[in-house]
Amino acid sequence: MNKKIFTTLAIICLFAVSFTFPGDRTETQLLNNVVVQFVTTNGYGNNLFIDNFNIGSQYLNDLALNSLNITDKNYLLPGQTSTKVQPAAFITNTGRNASSGATITLIVPGTSYNNTQSIPALNMGYTANVTFDSLEFSLNTPKNVKVYINWAADQNKSNDSLFRECVFLPGVKRKVLFEAYTSTTCAPCASQNPSLDAFVQARFDTVVAIKYHVWWPSPGDPMHMANVNQTSVRTYYYSITSVPCLQVDGVIQQVSGYTTLSNLLNPYNARLSKGSPLTVSVTDTRIAGDTIKSNVTLTVVSPLSNLADYRLRVMAIERKITYPTAPGSNGETIFYDVFRKSYPSTYGTSIPLTPGTYNYEFKYKRESNWVDSMIYTAVFIQDEVSKDVVNCAKARNYYVDNVKAPVVQNTADIKNEVCLNPESPVMQTDAGFFYEGFENMFPAPGWSIINPDDGITYMKVTTANGPSYVGSSSLRMRFFNYTDIGQVDYLNTKAYNDIDLNDSLKFDWAYAVRPGFTDRMQVKVSTNGGTTYPFIVFDKSGAALATAPSNASAFTPTAGQWLTFKGRIGDILVGMNNIEETPLTYSLGQNYPNPFNPVTNISYTLKDRTNVTIRVYDLTGKEVAVLMNEVKSAGNYTVKFDGINLASGVYIYTLKAGDFSASKKMIMLR
Repeated sequence: MNKKIFTTLAIICLFAVSFTFPGDRTETQLLNNVVVQFVTTNGYGNNLFIDNFNIGSQYLNDLALNSLNITDKNYLLPGQTSTKVQPAAFITNTGRNASSGATITLIVPGTSYNNTQSIPALNMGYTANVTFDSLEFSLNTPKNVKVYINWAADQNKSNDSLFRECVFLPGVKRKVLFEAYTSTTCAPCASQNPSLDAFVQARFDTVVAIKYHVWWPSPGDPMHMANVNQTSVRTYYYSITSVPCLQVDGVIQQVSGYTTLSNLLNPYNARLSKGSPLTVSVTDTRIAGDTIKSNVTLTVVSPLSNLADYRLRVMAIERKITYPTAPGSNGETIFYDVFRKSYPSTYGTSIPLTPGTYNYEFKYKRESNWVDSMIYTAVFIQDEVSKDVVNCAKARNYYVDNVKAPVVQNTADIKNEVCLNPESPVMQTDAGFFYEGFENMFPAPGWSIINPDDGITYMKVTTANGPSYVGSSSLRMRFFNYTDIGQVDYLNTKAYNDIDLNDSLKFDWAYAVRPGFTDRMQVKVSTNGGTTYPFIVFDKSGAALATAPSNASAFTPTAGQWLTFKGRIGDILVGMNNIEETPLTYSLGQNYPNPFNPVTNISYTLKDRTNVTIRVYDLTGKEVAVLMNEVKSAGNYTVKFDGINLASGVYIYTLKAGDFSASKKMIMLR
C-alpha cells in the first residue's frame, strides 16, 4: 500500500480520490492535494510553539535528498565567460533508524564528471550538507545535473534523486544590501555601530544600508516602538536572536565583529563577485506637502529562476536621527539609516520573471516624527524561497557628514560581544513520508504565511524543540508581545498526494496561559484544495490549550512542557467516503508536485457526464501532449502526466468539459 506522511504547520490542500492498486487486497481511498491549516487567534496572552508536524507512516530507513545549491538559472558578471562552482547537497534522515554507510553521487550526463561522496551517519531527524568536487560552467551552456543517494537499506527510493538543468546567464553588477540589527539598550551596539557606519559611508555608491531596532536586551528603543509590527517581522524573517547582527544580501550573517574590517569586507566582496539578473533604481519626488512619490524602475536582463518567488520591497529610511540625550542605556545619540516603514507591506510586491523593463510607483506620507530632509526610499528584490537579495538601490546618493571608524584598542574583546534575545529547506518527499521539523528554511518551499495585519506572525526559533523528533528548532507565535487582540494568522503548507485514511496526523505543541488573557489555535483540513475547510481537527484555547503552568512572563517550553496531538486520518475526516461523490461544479486543480520531474498529477472534477479533453502546451502555444479525450461520468479524477521528453520550462495545461474550460501553469525542472 502506498503511504505518505507530511510534516508542516500550515495549510494543506486535499482532493479525495479512490484507486485500486495492483497487489492490494482491498480498494483503498487516497487523498490528493491535501491542505492542513493552522489558525491562531491572538489574545495578547503567552507564546505558542509548534513542532514536528507529520502525516502518514514513517519508514524505518529513509534518507531524503532535499536540495542542491545550484539553481536552474544563475548569473555571471559582465565580461565573464565561465565560472567554477562547488555543488552541495542537503540530506535529511526521515527514517526511524540511524543511517550509516550511505553515499551520494553527482553526475553530468554527456561529460566525464562523476563524483561520489560519503554521507555521515545520521540519527532520525538529523541533516547533513555534502559538498562535491568543483564543476565548471560556460556562459549560456546548460548542464543537466543528476544527484542521487546510494543506500541499500533505504525503503523509500522516491526521495533519493534530483534532476536539474542548470545554466549561467549574462548578468549585471549589483549593489549590496546591509540589513543591520541594533538597539539603544545594547552596549556592544554602541561600540560597534560606528565601524559599520564608516564602512557603509566609504562604499555609499555600492551599499544600501537599513538598520532595524529591536526590543532587547531591554525594551524601550524609540525607533523600535515607532513601528513595532514591521520591525518585528523583518527581525523574525532571519530568526535574529542577538545584536549587533548584520544580514548581507539576505544570505550571509555576521554576528558582531564590525570592528574587524574583514568581517564586513569579505561578505561585501563575496556578493559583489556575483552577477545579478536585473537592475533596479528608485527616484523620490516630494508632492502635496508631506507625500513622497517613489518611482522604481526594474529591468530584468536575463530570465529569472522558476524556482524562486521574487518580491520587490520598498522601505522609507531616515538617513540620520539625532537625539539631544541618549534615548537608551548605551549612550548612543546619533543613528544612521534607520528603518521607518515598508510599503505596501513587509511582504512586498511580486515581479515578473521574463526580461523587460517594469515601472512601479509608490506613494507614502512622511510621518510627523520623521525629519523630511533625511527621508529617502530604499528598494530591494528578494527571493522568498532562498532569502537571496538579487539587487538593491536607494534614492539618496550623498551622506550627511563624515563618519569615522573609531580606534579600537582590543578588537578581540569587542568582536565577540553580543546582546542575546532572552527568548531567543524543510524535509518534504513525494512518496511514503512527509516530515517537517522546522530545522531548515522557513517557510518551506510551497508554504505560505497569511498575516493580514502585517504584524507578528509565525516564525522559526532555535530556543525550543518538540519531543517527537531530534532537532533544535520549532515555530513560535509570539502572542506575548502581540498587542493587536483578535488578529488571526494562518500558516499554509504545500499540497500532498496519496494520503491513506489509515495514516495519522501528528504534531507537537506547547503553550502556557498568561493570567487574564486567552489565545486560541485551530487546525483545519480542506478537501477541495483550500477553498473551504470543513474539518476542524484541533480547536483549543486558554487553559485547554495549555501544556505548562500559567506564566506571567514570556513562555519558552522546557523538555517536559510539550504535548503531542495524534489522530487517524479516517477518524478525523468523518464522512470522507461521501465527500464530493457528486461534485456541484467543474474544476481544474493545480498539478502536484509543482515543479515536477518528470511525473506530475492533475486533478479535476466533473458535475455531469461529458466529453473531457486535457491538453498540454508550451509557452509558444504548441501542443505537446493530449492526456485525455473521452467521455467521463460525474466525479473526481486524477490523471498522471509524464514529461520525460520535455525540456525544463513553463507549460500550460487546459481542461475542456462541455461548456467549461480552464487553464493552469506547471513547471518542469530537470
